Amino acid sequence: MDKWKGKVAVITGASSGIGAGVVKDFAKSGIIVVALARRASKIEANVKDFPAEYGQVYALSCDITSLESIKETFDWIEQELGSVNILVNNAGIGWKTAILTENSDADKQFADIINTNFTGLVHVTRHAYLLMKKSEDYSMIININSVAGHRVPFFSEGQESNVYHGTKYAITATTEILRQELIAMKNDKIRVSSVSPGVVQTDFFTTGCFLPEGVLMKDIRPALYPSDISNVIMYLLELPYHVNITEVTVRPVLEAF
Repeated sequence: MDKWKGKVAVITGASSGIGAGVVKDFAKSGIIVVALARRASKIEANVKDFPAEYGQVYALSCDITSLESIKETFDWIEQELGSVNILVNNAGIGWKTAILTENSDADKQFADIINTNFTGLVHVTRHAYLLMKKSEDYSMIININSVAGHRVPFFSEGQESNVYHGTKYAITATTEILRQELIAMKNDKIRVSSVSPGVVQTDFFTTGCFLPEGVLMKDIRPALYPSDISNVIMYLLELPYHVNITEVTVRPVLEAF
């Protein structure tokens, strides 16, 4: 990871789960990290005991469902740090309910899922790209996708995932569109990859009401850990600049999804 030491990485959804794990591994590698989340205080608590030799971590409050918030964040990055070399689009949410529900909360829930998982990713990526291009340095965009972005299983009543799968399919398509746009521009310095995990043991399943409080997904079915996904991201970054793995699917052993 020496080639990325001192470079600037932006990570969305950085306060917990996969994002928090990536923040730690990047900082440990000497990368300057801009960690974004709605709860900047949670990021600050996570990094307060990092050793002095770790790369600097900037914890910024950013709501990626707000274009204004995204613009303000990247204006700050440009003014304070000058450029972006790595982007990890990790922020994502889900909610258990059907699209055809009569639940009055569904309109807001669906809008939040779409704006966080997809629309926000697109806006963040474009603003990060503008700084990557300006730097004229090697850079990488990594989208945290899901196996749900490649297959929709038949759900029984009570297991619905509404627009979540649609947003993940959109990430699959958008990653390939970005790759093709970079080819059209003859830009050989920016790579783009999609990482599609199976079940990962994070608070995603409890905050989205998929599981009762206190129940862990790993106790119900095979599950990966955030560190497993961070290891994959580190591997992608360690590859030579001329190598672009565009899609990685990562599943826990025995996952039947």
